[in-house]
Amino acid sequence: MTRTVADAALMLNVTAGPAGRDQYSLPADTTDYVKALKGSMKGWRVAWCDDLGSTKALDPEVKALCAKAARRFTDLGCRVESVKPKWPNPQPAWEGLFCGGIAARLGPALKTRRSDIDPNLVKLIEKTQKWKANHYIDSWFARLDWNTGVQKFFEKYTLLLTPTLPCPPFAIGLDNAKSVNGTRLAPYEWLTFTFPFNLTGNPAASIPCGFTKDGLPVGLQIVGRRFDDVGVLRASAAFEQMCPWQDARPPLTPKM
Repeated sequence: MTRTVADAALMLNVTAGPAGRDQYSLPADTTDYVKALKGSMKGWRVAWCDDLGSTKALDPEVKALCAKAARRFTDLGCRVESVKPKWPNPQPAWEGLFCGGIAARLGPALKTRRSDIDPNLVKLIEKTQKWKANHYIDSWFARLDWNTGVQKFFEKYTLLLTPTLPCPPFAIGLDNAKSVNGTRLAPYEWLTFTFPFNLTGNPAASIPCGFTKDGLPVGLQIVGRRFDDVGVLRASAAFEQMCPWQDARPPLTPKM
């Protein structure tokens, strides 16, 4: 959404706050997120994890770059520990809510505007429409159960660091990474590090942390405690300052 952490903080200054039409929006907050970027991280307990418990595959280059980036947090005064939380797989709950929501919203349009909908999205809607009526509600309860373990984890740690994705960027035109490090993946399994925190509401950021030998960017995900957007932004800004990347630009190959 932004090229710098400072711009992300500025965006939050503009957008954060209550909205009358959104019953889930938070009360008014006077935080100046730009000013909050500065501050010490000394003594923060930071967890590094390359497998949340349901990660099926991880590209070696991605793992190495993200692990190296996580170790750099010791230079910021943090205590970094490698962890394996072994959480249960939240993907069924996430798919129930995500896909169920899409099908409920766009399902009726299949009758009148089918040609306007992406073919893969049509398949997703048709698959979801075959679920039993209570599938969506069961997913809500599974989400609540899974969230409990995550919030207990953050009673001990200030931040959780993971790869943003288990693989480098894949070819344009694909909806999913079909395989990672020789392991075939089902749809959405390449999002194993990110969608879990859509379920819990923990703030998270992806910060560039290096490039593969082919010049493809790799991101480090920084996850914070519930409502600690300031902590995530501060950690992101500190890492960005320590390992700047903004001047890096991919080579532009002329189209032949």
